[in-house]
Amino acid sequence: MKKLILYILFIGGILIAGYYVFKYKHIIIYLVKSNTSTVFEEVVSEPVLGVFSFKPDAPSELISTYKHYRLRLTKSVNWEKAANEIAKFPDTTPIMITVETWGEGLYDSYRYNPMGGLIKGNYDDAIKAMCTQFIGNRDNVYIRFNPVMEVPVKRYPWQRYGGIDYIEAYRHFSKLCKEFAPAVKLVWGTAGYPGVMEYYPGDDVVDAAAIIAKSESEMVLKVYPKDYPIDYDVFRRLHRLRFIDKPIFILGSQLTPKDSINTSLFTSLANKVSNYNRTVYSTANFNRAHIATMKRAGTGLEIGLYDPQALLNTEKSVTVEHLFVDFENLKNGSFERRFKEVISREHDIIVTFEPFRNPNKEVDFEVLQNVSLGKYDREIKQLYRIIGNTERLVYLRYAHEMEIPITRYPWQSQDPIVYINSFRYFMNFPEKEMSNIKRVWGPAGDRGSLEWWPGNDVVDIVSIAIYGLPDKNITDPEKQESFETIFNRKVWRLRFLDKPIFITEFGVKGPEEYQTKWLERAAEIITQNSQLIGVNYFNMSDTPKAWGEIKPPDWSISKKSFQSFTETLKREKKK
Repeated sequence: MKKLILYILFIGGILIAGYYVFKYKHIIIYLVKSNTSTVFEEVVSEPVLGVFSFKPDAPSELISTYKHYRLRLTKSVNWEKAANEIAKFPDTTPIMITVETWGEGLYDSYRYNPMGGLIKGNYDDAIKAMCTQFIGNRDNVYIRFNPVMEVPVKRYPWQRYGGIDYIEAYRHFSKLCKEFAPAVKLVWGTAGYPGVMEYYPGDDVVDAAAIIAKSESEMVLKVYPKDYPIDYDVFRRLHRLRFIDKPIFILGSQLTPKDSINTSLFTSLANKVSNYNRTVYSTANFNRAHIATMKRAGTGLEIGLYDPQALLNTEKSVTVEHLFVDFENLKNGSFERRFKEVISREHDIIVTFEPFRNPNKEVDFEVLQNVSLGKYDREIKQLYRIIGNTERLVYLRYAHEMEIPITRYPWQSQDPIVYINSFRYFMNFPEKEMSNIKRVWGPAGDRGSLEWWPGNDVVDIVSIAIYGLPDKNITDPEKQESFETIFNRKVWRLRFLDKPIFITEFGVKGPEEYQTKWLERAAEIITQNSQLIGVNYFNMSDTPKAWGEIKPPDWSISKKSFQSFTETLKREKKK
């Protein structure tokens, strides 16, 4: 019997190991090749196929003259041999060199943080040697440093580190390159994956950027679609880089037919940029935020609640309440009734308009397009009539959390241009300006939020949501993230936007003592950030359907916890 059990366990172990080898075979093959190949080799699998720019006067064109090499930056590089390789080509031939910071062996490469090692100077001698003994004064050399860093896999040793680590390492690398090989051009080598701008090192150290059509690094991931047609795949990757005014190289991959990057694709891209050059692709995207100089609007911090059971909304510290409105409660009058109740309490109001729940119960999966086409003008006009009929401040938020790659709402997982057009139509709907309304763009603050940024001219305030549970499958309150951790991560993602921030939803679950401590620490962080103009607690259980078979978290807090939170805010503000 014991032998049988051992045999079953042995066979089971082999099957499990085989499954993972098959699942990640492309990564294993790559790692074996990378650690048995030469440290300097031509890259035929990622050809440089084109260059694109969002600047109206800059060229976007197919290219075929670039040579592409990979250099593993270790102590064992034969610089003379590498220099002889590129000396085969005249100086007029552009050469892209992808520089990768591996360790001396596979184990060391993944055991140690190559970003930290680079920052500490561990690679300085190798970088100087590369610049002086290899590149020298040669023109037309493009250095692409530690590419596809933003893809959350561990195919390369430098992946799965935060943007701040990568940026510091990149800037250190660029400083040495410009000092010892001033003619070299530095390429920020992305995949063009969602969230890529979290890793942007700065205009002053980037000469060009790069994306990879159908990047192989992403193939094991299941969060975002991977089956886009090649033209749409390239468009989305470029769109994510619309905040930089640099040339963007388009690299192919083994999943990209070479002839798919063609004149037709470039014509399509040029037409998109031209059609939306005053909105989606406005040069205003290139302006950099001056967060340090931003001051809190008005007389102080708005403190609010989403409190449909009216448990805490009469607390003296409350200055704003949150209401959600959709087509159904707009038509049946329940929204207008609740809106007037808030006004009677002399509170400002956050109004989140969710364009769904038609009275006929049909789901309009093209609601964004139909809003832009005017099919919901009657409902939008009714909404503006209600919220404009008061002197109280109204924070108007439209089609929120659009960037989350799910379909909880029909406006999620949509084309960003479609969303942006709909947002702009909705916010520009009133024939005359309504002075009591502040226009709010409301992402969750998740990875890739900036794809859906609708433009400075239609946004007064950016809102985010902060909930302690990082994953819906985590139900243990003790495994919740701190307010500070979530807040810092989400604010970093929005660092290119020069707008005040309102936390229109936040919550924490668990025992009262745990909630109180979490909220007290949150209050300390809130008062330290002058960009924040308001916070609004979600005082109820979450929507059941959004959590599948899992019981939805209950974010409700006691009066004691809420009072402790507001008292901490006051106390910290006086410091």
